[in-house]
Amino acid sequence: MTAPRATARLQFHAGFTLDDGCAALPYLARLGISHVYASPLLAARPGSAHGYDVIDPTRIDPERGGEVGFERFAAALRLQDLSLILDIVPNHMAASPDNPWWRDVLEHGRASPHAAVFDIDWDAPANPGRVLLPILGRRYGEALRAGDIRLARDPETGRPVIAIPGHTLPVAAGTAEAVNENPGPEALHGILERQYYRLAHWRVAAAEINYRRFFDIDELVAVRVEDPAVFDATHGRILAAVAAGQVQGLRIDHIDGLADPAGYLARLRQAVEAVRPGPFTIWVEKILADGEDPPADWPVEGTTGYEVANAIHGLQVDPAAAGPIRAAYARFTGDHGSMAGTIRHCRRAVIEGSLAAPFETLADAVDRLAYAGWDSRDLTRAALRQALAAVIEHLSAYRGYPGGATFGLDAAIAQARDASPGPALDFVAKLVSGRIPGDEAALILQRFQQLSGAVAAKAVEDTAFYRHLPLASLNEVGGWPERFGIEPDAFHAFFARHRRDGALSSLATHDHKRGADVRARLAALTELAPEWQSGLAAWSALLAPHRSGGNDRPVPSRRHEHLFYQTVIGTWPAGGPDAGYADRIVAYLLKAAREGKDETSWTDPDQAYEAALERFVRAALDPAGPFPAAIAPFAARVARIGAVYGLAQLALQMTLPGVPDLYQGTEEWDLSLVDPDNRRPVEWDRLARQLDAIAEADPAELAAAWPDGRIKHWLAARLLRLRRDDPALFARGDYAPVAAQGPATAHVVAWRRSLDDRHLVVAVPRLVARQLNGALGLTGFDGTALALPDSAESGGGDRGGVGSRVDLGPVFARLPVFLQRLGGRDGQ
Repeated sequence: MTAPRATARLQFHAGFTLDDGCAALPYLARLGISHVYASPLLAARPGSAHGYDVIDPTRIDPERGGEVGFERFAAALRLQDLSLILDIVPNHMAASPDNPWWRDVLEHGRASPHAAVFDIDWDAPANPGRVLLPILGRRYGEALRAGDIRLARDPETGRPVIAIPGHTLPVAAGTAEAVNENPGPEALHGILERQYYRLAHWRVAAAEINYRRFFDIDELVAVRVEDPAVFDATHGRILAAVAAGQVQGLRIDHIDGLADPAGYLARLRQAVEAVRPGPFTIWVEKILADGEDPPADWPVEGTTGYEVANAIHGLQVDPAAAGPIRAAYARFTGDHGSMAGTIRHCRRAVIEGSLAAPFETLADAVDRLAYAGWDSRDLTRAALRQALAAVIEHLSAYRGYPGGATFGLDAAIAQARDASPGPALDFVAKLVSGRIPGDEAALILQRFQQLSGAVAAKAVEDTAFYRHLPLASLNEVGGWPERFGIEPDAFHAFFARHRRDGALSSLATHDHKRGADVRARLAALTELAPEWQSGLAAWSALLAPHRSGGNDRPVPSRRHEHLFYQTVIGTWPAGGPDAGYADRIVAYLLKAAREGKDETSWTDPDQAYEAALERFVRAALDPAGPFPAAIAPFAARVARIGAVYGLAQLALQMTLPGVPDLYQGTEEWDLSLVDPDNRRPVEWDRLARQLDAIAEADPAELAAAWPDGRIKHWLAARLLRLRRDDPALFARGDYAPVAAQGPATAHVVAWRRSLDDRHLVVAVPRLVARQLNGALGLTGFDGTALALPDSAESGGGDRGGVGSRVDLGPVFARLPVFLQRLGGRDGQ
């Protein structure tokens, strides 16, 4: 098995099965991919589009091709000399009757052999000995009276079942066999009271749910994978595929949900070694705070690369524009706050809202622990609860880990102490810092760490990032919006310090909020702040007739209108808007509005607001209206700048330390938005034909036609060929900045990869919005040169280079990427 050189992510579902994947493999192999990176393949809920809602970890999902389809796919991979990285989900499974383990727990309660699989609090005061099922569309009493809950017979077994809209639930033995199938509400309530589950309205979940969830999603129940028996039961099929040589690596979904991530990873590594000794890749999905490193003791190759996407984007953002861009946003929206303040507010809202149940359970546990100590007994629950909330509110990282320090915890405690000083805060600080001994304190700390990760996800990525958007491209998964741009020295220091050669480098994922080339376009706004500000005023005035509501509550809100303009600029199609484009933008704005939870939300949708928002978007994007013609010139200018940055960021991803991943056809321009937009079908056949057509094409001709995406496809293929021709250089080669000298030094980022006597020197431009010339060429770089490694002197100059220096002007005049190989058997 070879180490990953480059991966391609494939999203499998009923509409794109493993057999469909087989058809794409010859193209991916020719492109230069070494490993296919597959979405989860274990049996998921019927109709699942993503596979993260596993119902049976012991078999391959039949909708995705089943066991036979997987065998064919594995054989097809071998035929193309490709390997497989499989995405797995150890944190949770589907809380659905389709899940036989979950169904068994609902039928037998704690006596079920599968009860230990799921993270259920069987002693919760509101539901002792029972599982809360918040699946009713109306209050329990109303559902009983309306007949939404019925006693029925399973047509296959003849056994009694509870039928409600969308669900058929088991009945505990001996509780309903002799009862008429049409009991009245009182009798039916009596039967339900004898079950191991309690039916409830879905709104009850926030306050009383008694099983840990994936964030706040009631349909996904957490798994106690820290139990060795549960680990074995949930990983048997995966390890069998590893043992058979069908899987060469794993991507671990949501590692921060686990009780003991380090312990899990050690057990996983040991299990893999036991069935298939030798090199094996493990990547973890981990969101890092600004300045945070992954724990050094995790036995993994690295993260899935959210931090790479954000660092590369930050390099293209002009830090000097932070003031003007934020000021323009504040003037337009009236939002004069900060991202830090927004996040704190959202964290507090989450622990008092959708995650109130686990937070209050944690507060109860802290209260009991304090009461058990004579020196802390007088601390009230109210004071401890307030202190706990204050710490969570100020955390900057997702979570801490057993036995290790929590990144940013000391700062969070200090800020919490300013807001809520006193002995209760002192006690909570000792507890969450791991300085209170004993098993009970350790368990509470574990729950705190798990909860803090869920709070971060819901408060930051799923709320604040949709609520405060001066530059929306900074609000990316794992992003650091308070850091407005990254200077080259800090960028190089980040890669030298944080990145491992075996870690994944991603620019796009199935979770991204905006595709890489959308972000590249929005980065250009930081260099065009005056034009952006004047455009906002002009476009808003033009669309005033399509707004509704009053000054106190305009529709769309000023925030959503501002986001609409950013979204249109970032995704503007080359041929202008059509009906399909309008559908995409409507769907995106509605989702963004609900995620932000200001004007509307998933749990309390304001249908009138949403209908008016849709009308505004469709009227604005009407090709016959004035807005498309008004915004088109600026959008086209930004798109061309974005194309320059799109090629530059591709070169960064492909040659910096790490293993590059191409997500779902992003070797062309990626103008996608958040899911489901970023999970649209890929035209693999067309891409295969196009790869053949551009193999010997003149890049100048491709650059002239840059809107069709072929130039990016061409560059991706060239870069992947470099990685294929010298995999050791990228797997083990040194990384170091290369100095530029000359008038445009501030606009150059250059680096080298070196191994033995071989070097690859790469340079790309930054902040060049006002230096475009021709299609994708740039002016202003004549006389700006790179100092090449010493071994270059023996090979002579090339492409404008003389001796050990190379002039970037002639190169950047054609394309915004400089690549030069030096040394080795072939010289230059």
